[in-house]
Amino acid sequence: MILLLIASLLIASGVVGFLLGRTFRAFVLIPATMLILVPAWYLGTEQGLVTGALSFVVSAVVMQVAYFASLLTNLLRQNLSLLDQVQSEASPPLPESRVAL
Repeated sequence: MILLLIASLLIASGVVGFLLGRTFRAFVLIPATMLILVPAWYLGTEQGLVTGALSFVVSAVVMQVAYFASLLTNLLRQNLSLLDQVQSEASPPLPESRVAL
C-alpha cells in the first residue's frame, strides 16, 4: 500500500513537472513543491521520518527534472523550427536541387 502511494507520488510529480514546463516559468515550482509536503507528511507519519523526507526529496527532484526536460524540449523545438524558416527564406536553392530535363 505504501509503495503504491510512493510510486503514485513520483508519477504525479513527473507529470506535473512536465505540464508546468510547457506553460509556466520556474517560479511555479516553489508552490508546486510545497504541495508535495502533504503526501510526504502522511508517509512520514505512517512509515517514519526517513520515508517521509526521502519521498519529499525524490518527488521534488523528479518534478524539477521533468520541468526542465519539458522546458528544454519546448525551447529546442521552437528554435529549430525558427532556424528552418530563416534558412529557407534567406538561402537560395542549392544547385543539386534543380531538376535536369
